[in-house]
Amino acid sequence: MEKVKIALVEDSKLLLDRLAEGFSLYDSFKVVGKYSNGKSIIDFLEKSNPENMPDIILMDIEMPKKNGIEATLEIKEKYPEIDIMMLTVFEDDTKIFASIQAGASGYMLKDEPFEIILDAVHELHNGGAPISQSIARKVLSLIKTNNEENKNNSSMRPELVLSKRELELLNGLVNGGSYITIANDLFISPHTVKTHIKNIYKKLHVHTRAEAVRAWLGKL
Repeated sequence: MEKVKIALVEDSKLLLDRLAEGFSLYDSFKVVGKYSNGKSIIDFLEKSNPENMPDIILMDIEMPKKNGIEATLEIKEKYPEIDIMMLTVFEDDTKIFASIQAGASGYMLKDEPFEIILDAVHELHNGGAPISQSIARKVLSLIKTNNEENKNNSSMRPELVLSKRELELLNGLVNGGSYITIANDLFISPHTVKTHIKNIYKKLHVHTRAEAVRAWLGKL
């Protein structure tokens, strides 16, 4: 079986080494690089041979030289086939939104047990969009706020409005449900749950995500 190639981007050497060690214990993964900032991972990708290109990047947010949101935006524009999962201590609404708009397909907290992060990487590789429970709560709050603000706004963007099913699913995640338990509760398949999660992410990207993220980054 072909190994899933992982690149790790994290400015804490302790955490970087811990993650690399964790993935090294599993034959299904290969860590192709460890980097301390966004600039370093981009330099690596630009010089890398195809066989060393990562399938998945675990990306920190706050880093020197180039932060994770800037790096994610640049990487997704140049290498859209690479999946990026943000791995961070931040639960800030604007950083979550900007990360998703930049093209991140997952958002997990650093203090999750390694087994949870490992499951999230498996899920991402299999077409899912993993998200921590507390982050799901923030996304739901963000969506509800947007929906309320857009109700009386003639210029509302329909792509930001979630369907009833998507809201039910997001509520399930907020309440700690797994894809399987949510699928059972809603009488749908786990694959359909994954599809809905990816649709939620797509709606948060909006049609001008690159411009939106650049505008937000300009305020930092």
